[in-house]
Amino acid sequence: MGRTKGFNRDEVLDKAVQIFWRKGFADTSLHDLEKATGVNKSGLYSEFKDKDDLFSECVSRYAETNGVLEILAKEPLGRQNIEDFLLSGERSAQAKGCFIANTFREISIVPQKAKSKIGRHIETVKEAILKNVEAAEPSKSSALLVDLILTFNTGVALQLNAGEIKGLKKLVSEFLDSILK
Repeated sequence: MGRTKGFNRDEVLDKAVQIFWRKGFADTSLHDLEKATGVNKSGLYSEFKDKDDLFSECVSRYAETNGVLEILAKEPLGRQNIEDFLLSGERSAQAKGCFIANTFREISIVPQKAKSKIGRHIETVKEAILKNVEAAEPSKSSALLVDLILTFNTGVALQLNAGEIKGLKKLVSEFLDSILK
């Protein structure tokens, strides 16, 4: 008879996300993960094949729980949802910014499985933003506007990862005023 797992998988993932977010994939050690999660090496390896697998599962967990798809699905669709999406990294109860945007810094060394999950999440977010852009009835190409919004969001997320942005609400509002005419 096997031993009963003494930890909650989602709680371990949530704690591991915070370490990977703060230290990055390359600089996060197994010791860091053990310390943050309270689960020893054998426990982690009984649940996850290796650090790559744990990181990939952290990407999935973050994509499922970061709340951006819920923000972008609120009715009525349109500009307000986009604004709330762009401000969501500042309101996070966890680290500020975006774990996935932070991961872009080391995308060349991130496990392929995690890269694929990141790509799928970004495509899902793009589709949700597109619905909101189209609801705002812009005079410019909706596809172009989605790319501009995602690029702006990545920049904001990276800045938030480094610290607070003064006047972010005004900056977001002026950005949207300039592109959604």
